[in-house]
Amino acid sequence: MKTKHLFIAIFSLSVLLLVSCSKGIYLASGKYVIVIPEKASAVEQQAASEFQRLIALSNPNAPKIEIVNDAAASKRKHEIVIGNVANRPLPNATQNLQRDGFTIQTSDNKLFIKGGLRKGTLYGVYSFFETYLGYRCYAPGVLKYPSLETIKIPDNLNDTQIPVNTFRNDFYLAVLKDQFYADWHKAQYNEPEWGLFVHTFNILVPPDVYFKEHPEYYSLIDGKRSTEQLCLSNPDVLKIVVENLAKRIKDNPEALYWSVSQNDNGQHCLCDKCAALDEAAQSPSGSIIPFVNEVAKQFPDKIISTLAYWYSRKAPVNKIHIEPNVNIMLCTIECLRHKPIENEDTSVNLNHGDKGPFADDLKAWGELSHNILLWDYVTNFAHFLTPFPNLRTLQPNIQFFVRNGVVAHFPEGNPCSVNGEFEKLRSYLLAKLLWNPDADVEAETKDFLTGYYEEATPFIEEYIKTTHDELEKSGLPLGIYQHPYDHFEKGFLRAELATKYEELFDKAEVAVASEPDVLLRVKIARLPITYAFFEIAKKLGAKDTRTFETVNGAIKVKPEILDKLQKFRDVCNSAEISYLHECWETPDAYYNATKRFLEEIK
Repeated sequence: MKTKHLFIAIFSLSVLLLVSCSKGIYLASGKYVIVIPEKASAVEQQAASEFQRLIALSNPNAPKIEIVNDAAASKRKHEIVIGNVANRPLPNATQNLQRDGFTIQTSDNKLFIKGGLRKGTLYGVYSFFETYLGYRCYAPGVLKYPSLETIKIPDNLNDTQIPVNTFRNDFYLAVLKDQFYADWHKAQYNEPEWGLFVHTFNILVPPDVYFKEHPEYYSLIDGKRSTEQLCLSNPDVLKIVVENLAKRIKDNPEALYWSVSQNDNGQHCLCDKCAALDEAAQSPSGSIIPFVNEVAKQFPDKIISTLAYWYSRKAPVNKIHIEPNVNIMLCTIECLRHKPIENEDTSVNLNHGDKGPFADDLKAWGELSHNILLWDYVTNFAHFLTPFPNLRTLQPNIQFFVRNGVVAHFPEGNPCSVNGEFEKLRSYLLAKLLWNPDADVEAETKDFLTGYYEEATPFIEEYIKTTHDELEKSGLPLGIYQHPYDHFEKGFLRAELATKYEELFDKAEVAVASEPDVLLRVKIARLPITYAFFEIAKKLGAKDTRTFETVNGAIKVKPEILDKLQKFRDVCNSAEISYLHECWETPDAYYNATKRFLEEIK
């Protein structure tokens, strides 16, 4: 599928005017009421309450805007119409707003905000405040807004937005668990979207229930039945999966996505029937897709998701039909991050075998399905806090994905702990791009840095630019499990560059020294440079003259280095960082282990 455009936006006039002119709508006039449907949904009620709350922030002395329902209130000249209010039609007709789309319109002294069936109306309210009133939610607890004595918006406004990505979750857990932040950025987290997520074969056909009496239900590997995977050519397995899935759907009818997908290992069934299907498809997806198709036919109102991952990443070459309610969850785990995936020569990275370029697989799946969820990886999972200059690849990757059948995104950031390298910035940019892949990333980045780091912004900007420029100049790959030392000798973590980075952060800290909250943000941004310093020192050992010195013929760690380590630990704890690697090693454990290494070096 070749999608012409990635995001639908219709603007008749989209400039906030705060000066007097002849035409326009003055919301803070004391004349307005908020009108909601008589039987407003929970989301419509929330949207109205949020409009009332947020507008009061800009001018606490202004009269509170009353919320009324359309049955209890006669039509007035000045109204803010929120939700699907039947007797107050929109000035301009819209297409289907689907689940999360919205329209913001003005006409004849009225403001209309209406959205799709899920959270579209709430998203419309938040977008109104961000786009037209200058509000910003940079991070959980960091909401900035102007003081506005006069709030004027254009008449004849028509702003309709319908995202191409129906599922959007940039998985920075500690950020998205703040529901206001997630909703403000139209990201989906902690919501009943998924009944079962991934790796569900053993959930749907539990080995402790079936394997003893029916080993034939499970994969044949090296001549023996094994619970590594299911035997997908066995008709009884299909029957059991359908029956057990039906029970789960009955217990959780609100969930839309249900995963029927391989377990998390590199094995698959090699029985004669499964092998024949896979051989015909030239991929183990040859036995997976027909099986999942049959499951999907039994649940036409649900989306049945399956993985194209590890051994099943390659699309079937025999062009197997894929049911429209089957979702292909395609994973980029083998891909490198130093350049856009579309331009990558190879995706071999994790000993998963030579699959060739990921881009080829995505294009092949895109020819078979218009229902692809892209599971991407946007941080270093072995070293959450190490510098990871991949910001320039986020937009071209998302645009490439969408051009090839991707309609849902799960770019996994940091699922285990608060803070990875520039966690707040990454989450912010990914949310913008998942909603609108054509967003102006440069402008959004500038806006975030200015709002979040304030006077320290020029130094943070130079640091980001330098790390990215130096990565590109080095020609070295950037992987999601790399060690910082990989970029030390000839890359963006060279000793002379590390010195420059330290100087930039020194200046950044001085610039915001009188603002404790912002100063802590800068110190958190500095953590990756310090972390990389210690990881590289562990690789170099006594050869690292930055860390060690010779005293009376003995090699000793420099005293200031131990102070540096302690400050690192203290900032991590102040930031409530739980883990430094993929769900293991706390800051205190890291401090103790690193201190012991430094003091015992010979």
